[in-house]
Amino acid sequence: MTLSEPLPQPVSPFHNLVDIIAAPATALRRIGATQPRSWWFPALLAVAGGLLYLGVTLDELAAETARQMQIQLGAMPAEQAEAARPLIERFNSPVFLFASGAVGILLGLIAAWLLAAGLLYFGAAILGASLPFNRWWAPVVWTWVPFGLRGFVQAAWSLVNGSLIRYNGLAYLVASGDSTADQANPLFALASQMDLWTLWHGVLVYLLLRTAARLGRGSAIALTLFYAVVSLGLRVLPVVAGNLFRVG
Repeated sequence: MTLSEPLPQPVSPFHNLVDIIAAPATALRRIGATQPRSWWFPALLAVAGGLLYLGVTLDELAAETARQMQIQLGAMPAEQAEAARPLIERFNSPVFLFASGAVGILLGLIAAWLLAAGLLYFGAAILGASLPFNRWWAPVVWTWVPFGLRGFVQAAWSLVNGSLIRYNGLAYLVASGDSTADQANPLFALASQMDLWTLWHGVLVYLLLRTAARLGRGSAIALTLFYAVVSLGLRVLPVVAGNLFRVG
């Protein structure tokens, strides 16, 4: 399909989902131009995928959290550790872990969507695009379909294998085997984000810039790379900040 052809008619969310996989350029152009309210479907998919994986792995997550808490208690004076134990055990309850994890997933997604929409809108505007901001939100949320599907795939893998996925993406290349040390390693956090799902998301962002914003190939590639650097950097930033506070 060329940019001069007439816009396709709105279709069902499931049709859009199929097209995001089979004909993503057409789907993103259609969504941005004619279906601004269709964002609810990929948003629901992303939340559901995250919650499903969280629920499937909750028992093992609680066990790992308990292990980390025992390490922290062991580093405290005996009286202080005894006083802190009831509070720590309450924070390690399955109900608290699921509730806090669900809130984290929801807030994280909203923040990520707002950041992505704002970054792509202003970046495209600087490069000459005239697409209004209200035309960005729905297709940006649709670019999260890979991450929503990733949650379902990871949940299925965990059900079959009966365990958490220890190393996401390329994290196994820099893993030390010590989970505490790995969680404090910025390279581990960065490598964890590098997988096929993230690459698929990046391709969708590029196609969005080419079809909806009508940027040239070079401009779209440059903005996509800038967006990727900022997104990955923000995911690593909490680890770096945590290390600074620990050092201080």
